[in-house]
Amino acid sequence: MSRSSTKTTSPVTLTLLAFSGVCTLAGFKYLTSKIRSSSSSTQKDEITDGKCEADASSSPPSPQDTLALIQKRRSIFPKQYTGSSLPRSIIQDMLEAARWAPSHHLTEPWHFVVFESTDARTKLGSFLAQRYKVESTSKNKFSQAKFDKKLKNAQKASHIVSICVRLDGKCPVVEEICSVSMAVQNMLLMAAAYDVGAYWSSSGVYDPNVEKLKSLSPLLSNDNNGSSMIINPAELKEFLKYPSSSSAPSTGDEAAQSIDYLCLGWMFVGEFYDTSSTTDDSTKKKKWPTSRRKPLEEDNRVEWK
Repeated sequence: MSRSSTKTTSPVTLTLLAFSGVCTLAGFKYLTSKIRSSSSSTQKDEITDGKCEADASSSPPSPQDTLALIQKRRSIFPKQYTGSSLPRSIIQDMLEAARWAPSHHLTEPWHFVVFESTDARTKLGSFLAQRYKVESTSKNKFSQAKFDKKLKNAQKASHIVSICVRLDGKCPVVEEICSVSMAVQNMLLMAAAYDVGAYWSSSGVYDPNVEKLKSLSPLLSNDNNGSSMIINPAELKEFLKYPSSSSAPSTGDEAAQSIDYLCLGWMFVGEFYDTSSTTDDSTKKKKWPTSRRKPLEEDNRVEWK
């Protein structure tokens, strides 16, 4: 693509091209840089009544390229990260991909907190380490190595994103959790397109007293509305600074709407290297990991009627 054609190229077209699983790393970074440079010049055309609309007229990527990117996605763990910082623009593109996930009644229930600075990641690492210590000690399973790993992981990541569900009561909890989970998949696909590591961790999100709470509350023991799938500990709610419930502006004459938040975990993102190549960090080479999946035919995982 020539430089002279940049201004007339749709940023959505470039986004779709960037999702090609057969592009090289250089190609991915070139295309995504074009997305950002093009978006500012077309922003006014895309905004309608305060909402950004997708251009549905552009040709989608081929089925082969789409499947190739999906098959490329990997969970790359913080222990494999180099500790170097990634451009904020990569995280912004991951969040942009997240918001195009489907949601019932267009509730768009995702809420993210990005831990970018060293200080913010250090505080998060300390919080997760302390939560692990409290929970594991109560079960006589504390490991100093695991405690130290929690601290180190937060430092080796470039960014950590809290994955939260915003619950306003319009849809069942389980449906909102599903929507945010699909948003996470979009984030992971964008990370794969950039050749950067990403990993979804659920550390510290479960209240260790949940079983006791279920036994005391018939509401929590009833799974029909999905409310007992995950219950965050009070310490987590305090750390993230979101209230257990809050009020949102209502429409018309309706009463103020109650809003709850539920944290599903943390997205660790970072540059990485191949940990199996050598023990010397300075000479480790980046290598996209391989993976495997069972055929759908195995164990009767698909049925045709």
